[in-house]
Amino acid sequence: MCYNGCMFFNNAHCLVTDCGSVPADDAGRLEYLRLIENARRDFGLKLAAYALLPDRTLLYFVTPGADLHSVMGGINRDRTLPGYAAGHCKYKLIQPEKLSAALARFIHTSPVKAGLAAKPEDYKWSSAAQYLGLAEGPADKDIVLATLGDNPEAQLAKYSEFMAEPVPGKFWRPFDKNRDAVLGDRDFMTAHSPHQK
Repeated sequence: MCYNGCMFFNNAHCLVTDCGSVPADDAGRLEYLRLIENARRDFGLKLAAYALLPDRTLLYFVTPGADLHSVMGGINRDRTLPGYAAGHCKYKLIQPEKLSAALARFIHTSPVKAGLAAKPEDYKWSSAAQYLGLAEGPADKDIVLATLGDNPEAQLAKYSEFMAEPVPGKFWRPFDKNRDAVLGDRDFMTAHSPHQK
């Protein structure tokens, strides 16, 4: 089976769901983000969006080919945070031109769905406020915003409009399922499914 090679190639867009619980205090969450920043530097990753939730972390990475299993294994080994419970990670490869904005919306609205904030940008431990220019942070937001046009003002307007739309369950479930997956149109899934190799 060709799972890593099919999922982790140059410019692969991936949702990583780290099912380990993140410490509830600010210091622990800052340390988690520091470890993510180290992984970005060491492996050349880009972080398009993220949300640190009490029971899991959602990370939208673009990889130059790094094996994200190894990356996340290293982060989990390095994490000696009080209150952290190591978990397993799930990986979803996405077709960026079709699902990039939808994945960012899934990540940014997850804290709202979990009752942690009234609006995505109100949740301190996600990249949602960075997209609106309300906060600084590590997210490479242009990865998603570039799919919404060339003009920065138009990108922001389209992103805000997209975030305000109700999200039908059929658009939520593929990202939320607790399994590895390849998400996209039939051709993309055929090209990258480990079961096709």
